Amino acid sequence: MDSSDTIDPGAGAGAMWRRLAVFVLLLAVGWIALEWVMVKSQNSMSIKRDRLTAVAADVGTLVLGSSETYYGVKPQALSGVAYNLASNGQTLYYDYELTRRFLPSLPRLRRAYVLVNYMSLYSELYDHPESYRVYGYLQEFGIPPQRRFDYLDLRTFSRVLLHSPHLALERLVRGPVSLRDRRIDDRGWYRVPDDDRWGLSPSDAAGRIAIHHGFMRKDYMADNLETLERLIQLFQAHHVEVVLITTPVYRTYMAQMRMEMWQPAKAAYERIAGSYGIRYLNFLNDPRLQAADFEDADHLNADGAERFAQILDMSVGAVAAGHPAASGSANTPTH
Repeated sequence: MDSSDTIDPGAGAGAMWRRLAVFVLLLAVGWIALEWVMVKSQNSMSIKRDRLTAVAADVGTLVLGSSETYYGVKPQALSGVAYNLASNGQTLYYDYELTRRFLPSLPRLRRAYVLVNYMSLYSELYDHPESYRVYGYLQEFGIPPQRRFDYLDLRTFSRVLLHSPHLALERLVRGPVSLRDRRIDDRGWYRVPDDDRWGLSPSDAAGRIAIHHGFMRKDYMADNLETLERLIQLFQAHHVEVVLITTPVYRTYMAQMRMEMWQPAKAAYERIAGSYGIRYLNFLNDPRLQAADFEDADHLNADGAERFAQILDMSVGAVAAGHPAASGSANTPTH
């Protein structure tokens, strides 16, 4: 170059912007590809949705609730054809919304087990350690978030942001279903691995219940009671027997429950059961479930889930025998 020539500063800047545009375009294409991978991949919600759809015409019993019933009620051990539609952190709002969506496609449904435990009236998913699941319910079931401003979150429409770019890359390399989600059987039940044990000591239970107390709020009680009643009314309008159940916990967990929260909740369950002529079965401290039946202080393991399902059938009667007449609240001894 002659020393008298001048360098056009615009040419260098233009090249830089072109390189930046190419870089951004590559990122966008890569992100779209990861979104496509996640659309084609399955997760616990899509698996449960699709498998319920596959057997909907034959389902006679539906199990709702959070992880306590998701892990703790084995559908195959119930009479007739049962499906477990419970899920981690699932609150009464989502029990109702899922029921509203699926009930028209369940022509043989005769019974619904609805979890009402220590946390049920005091919990909302948006105020929970697994609050990200709010966006999963929106994406997989079309269930709207309870708060309008949650629509402003990018996870509303991005599966990569909901499940993380790392997980999307893992799905791309290792396949469309995670090892954990492969444990969900064809009736929606998550089988706890036999070696999955988290301890039942007082300190172990304290760790579990501290997590629960961290998201339990008395302010949520009124709305959850209203939702529970709407859920019962919805089932009864379709001639489906509703059974409210409190699942077992280990004694070290029960010893650390706050009675000022549990007693009003239990009284509310008993009152609602009486008002609607349905059963409320409280298995909180059932002696038939021993230490060997628990994964941790408030979840049953696979053996416990089978045993507990059999106890439910013995307590309520086989669904195949017809539609039992509900007569008040048939409680087990409460504590």
